Amino acid sequence: MDEVGPSLRYLGLAILAACAALLLAGEAGWVGSDISDQWFLPLAKVGGVCFLVGLGLSLLQPVSRRIRQGRCARCGAKTERGQSYCLDHLMATVHEAQDSIRQGESYRSRRG
Repeated sequence: MDEVGPSLRYLGLAILAACAALLLAGEAGWVGSDISDQWFLPLAKVGGVCFLVGLGLSLLQPVSRRIRQGRCARCGAKTERGQSYCLDHLMATVHEAQDSIRQGESYRSRRG
């Protein structure tokens, strides 16, 4: 969710910029005015919706971070302050890392 908000905002702005370019091209005669009139309003609506949804998601991002904070990355149980895993999953992760290191593999955490 961290990347969706800004991506939608930029997509919405790009669509709105394309709408403005289409409108200018229609006025300049580069594109038929019937085509620019037909496509301007639907594209402007899509661009506006994308921008507003992206803005809303970006504004909700700190709230969702606060809600997720203090929860285990694997099971969602409450954790100690500053910890990513509950005690059971912390030990399981440490053992998985030790086992993979012993086998000569590089370890990658399954943290979400």
